[in-house]
Parts: sequence; structure tokens; C-alpha cells
Amino acid sequence: MRQVLGAIIVVLVAGHAHAQSQSGGSSALAEQLFNQGRDLVKANQWADACPKFEASLRYDPVLGTRLNLATCYEHIGKIASAWGLYRESMELATKAGDTKRAEYAQRQATALERRLPKLAISAPPIPPADYVVKRDDTTVDAGAFGVALYVDPGTHKVTASAPGFEPFAVSVTLVEGKTETLAIPNLVATPVAAAAPARQTPTEPAAPASPTRKYMALGIGGAGVAAVAVGLVFGAKANSSFRDAKTLCGPTLVCSNDADYARDKKLMSDARSAATTSTVLMIGGGAAIAAGVVVLLTAPRSAERTTARLVPIVHGSGTGLALAGEF
Repeated sequence: MRQVLGAIIVVLVAGHAHAQSQSGGSSALAEQLFNQGRDLVKANQWADACPKFEASLRYDPVLGTRLNLATCYEHIGKIASAWGLYRESMELATKAGDTKRAEYAQRQATALERRLPKLAISAPPIPPADYVVKRDDTTVDAGAFGVALYVDPGTHKVTASAPGFEPFAVSVTLVEGKTETLAIPNLVATPVAAAAPARQTPTEPAAPASPTRKYMALGIGGAGVAAVAVGLVFGAKANSSFRDAKTLCGPTLVCSNDADYARDKKLMSDARSAATTSTVLMIGGGAAIAAGVVVLLTAPRSAERTTARLVPIVHGSGTGLALAGEF
């Protein structure tokens, strides 16, 4: 009986549906959609008719289309949506002086009120920043928290979210005439991702020093020691020759005859030559010892090749040793 009455009401309202319509293409499209919705209602296809009325109302929000959509919602069980449209239509009809439609909308809204389910959603006492609660796709205003609001019967999804927190979601089933209360728990903070450990360049274990380099270091050092020893010998020889010259010609090295002078000159020449050689050998030997220590301490890995050798040198002041090679 309700469906038949609903169909009659739609037909009655349709006669005035577009008396207040706007001009232009939007109005023409709205009327086409409205007529399609009315034809579907006549065929008792309410679920298909509602989207037609919704689209028509978007293009041309006239009172007649609003009432037809409210009736359509009522027939498919969306009684809270229907109640809201009836209330809006009653206010619009009253302002327009349309007493007949205002009374009709009021009767329909009043009849639905006892059937309306309610849902009260409460949030935590101190919600985090940018806290958002949604019922299906509709955002619930913070001022509505804890208030029992009319909602269409059926299953609804309630979500709560905030930056830095795990989202909360739950489904609530509402039954006609019943009130449900949903308390959203405190959101759980999102675990902070552990900082990825810095990548470290793998270090290869130190390879043992090259044995060849060890031997070379010992050889260079040994040659240095030998050079120092020979330098000491030449130094002693220089001192001996100098003492002989002083014995022959006195401390002032002034000889009394030509024979002593010639011998004294030879002794002094030998002393100077031996002293020079001693100096060169001592310096070269010390350098060789130091080089041997450096070669040993800086020995490369066994894969590296190193060569070094001591070579004799001759210069204007005498002879000496030099360290040559690759390190």
C-alpha cells in the first residue's frame, strides 16, 4: 500500500515539479532526468529511479524534484536521507507560500521520525592534531562528537585518522528505531622506522708485509752499518796520518828541510783524503740505516714489487754510497 501511495504522490508532485525550474540547458536536462525517474517509479523500480532524481536535482534544485527524491529514498530504506529532504522541502514550501506541499512534507517527516536509527560517535578526550573522523564518505564535524545523529539503516564504516598515527576503522550496523554508540579508542602512534645503518665500506684484512721487502730492508740497513764501520776505519787512518805529520814537522807543521816537507805534505794529503772518505761513508751509512728502517715500516702488501740497492758513487771530494730503487 505504501508503494502505491508513493507512486501516486510522485505523479501529483510531478505536475508542479518544474514550475520553479530555471531556464537554459541545465533546466532541460534536469527535466529529462526527472521524467526518466518518474517512468521508473511507475514501473516500481525505485532503486533505479533515485539516481535520476538526484541528477535532476543537481542540475535544477526545484522543490518538486526534492520531494520526489525524498519519497524515493523512503521506498529504498534510506529513511534518514528521506527525512532530511522532507524537512528541507517543508521549509522551502513554507517560504514559497506553498501550503499544500509544506503540510505534505511535514506529515512525511513526522511519520519517519519514530523509525529513524541514531548513531553517536565519541572521540578521545584529547585527539591528536588534524584528527579526522568519517562515517562512510562523510566527515563528522568535531561539534557532532557524542551527539546521536539520524543515520540511514544498514551497515556503515566509521574511520578515524591523524598524521603520525595508525588509522582506525570499524563497521557499525544500524537498525530502525535503535540508537548505537561508538567510542573511538586512542589512536596508536605509527612506529618510527629505524634509521637505516650507514653503509660501511668493507675493510679487507691487512695482508702480511712482503717478505722481499723485509729482506731488502735488512740488506739496506746492513749495508749502512758496514759503510759506517768502513767510515770509522778511514777516520782512524786520517787521524793517524795527521799525527804522523805533526810528529814529523811539529805542531805547526813547519818542516826544517825539503825531504821532511815532501813527506809531511804526503801525510797531510792522505789524512785529508781519508777524512773525506770517512765522512762520506759515515753519512751514506747513516742514510742507508735510516732507509732500511723506512722500507721495513712502510712495507707494502705482498702483491707489490719493490726494488732498492746501494750503489757506489764518485764525486769531486772522494767516494760514497747512494740508495737507489723503487719504493
